[in-house]
Amino acid sequence: MTHSPDRWLIPLTPSRSGGVRVVLFPYAGAGASIYRSWSKYFDAQHECFAIQPPGRETRFAEDLLMNVSDYAKHASQAIQRLPADRPLIIFGHSLGALAAYETSVALLQAGRSIASLVVSGRQDPDSPSKRKPISHLDDKEFVRQMATYNGTPAQVLENAELLELLLPMIKADFSMSEKYPGRSGALLDCPVLALGSTQDDWLDAESVDRWREVTSGEFQTKWFEGDHFYLNHRTQELVEFLTKHFSLSMH
Repeated sequence: MTHSPDRWLIPLTPSRSGGVRVVLFPYAGAGASIYRSWSKYFDAQHECFAIQPPGRETRFAEDLLMNVSDYAKHASQAIQRLPADRPLIIFGHSLGALAAYETSVALLQAGRSIASLVVSGRQDPDSPSKRKPISHLDDKEFVRQMATYNGTPAQVLENAELLELLLPMIKADFSMSEKYPGRSGALLDCPVLALGSTQDDWLDAESVDRWREVTSGEFQTKWFEGDHFYLNHRTQELVEFLTKHFSLSMH
């Protein structure tokens, strides 16, 4: 099945006549719905969309993505269908950080400017992950390992039929992340903000700081309390920080 650009972007806020546009990329095994709660923390100056990759939620029956390059190609095409009428902010967490970065490169190469890229919960593109690969494991062992990451809802892990349905998508996402070959070398020119969390066992300050190498623009880091999935537990704090950051950076 083809990947329709119109299905890639799920609006989280009403359409706005001004302000900034924010596009959010989900982490591995997740879809646009993980960002639904964010909408209540955005004000009238933020028009927000979540990326909906195929193979999940509203796009469950569609073919899965197998590499970050294809992910970025389709996502950038969808974003280019939005009017270039306001500053564009791109955010991604974990696998979503890689997809957001590669999408930003694709947009730049297509002549679409980006006001800021925000990458969260992921070491820089050229550093090897501290997390051992698990996508090659049999289903039982894969689920056992995945359950230790605290990112999959208990009701999914405890529902064998649902888990069986979702496993191909989750494994494909993990494989995408684990087999990411590193950045192409294309340099962004927009500001980049790299976010980490203090109890994330897969991150260290050095690899977060190395995100500065992806851009010739300004670079900043910010650390939050919490584990790898801090964005689900400290949502209000994170979104309020981002909206303030976006507001300041637009002036």
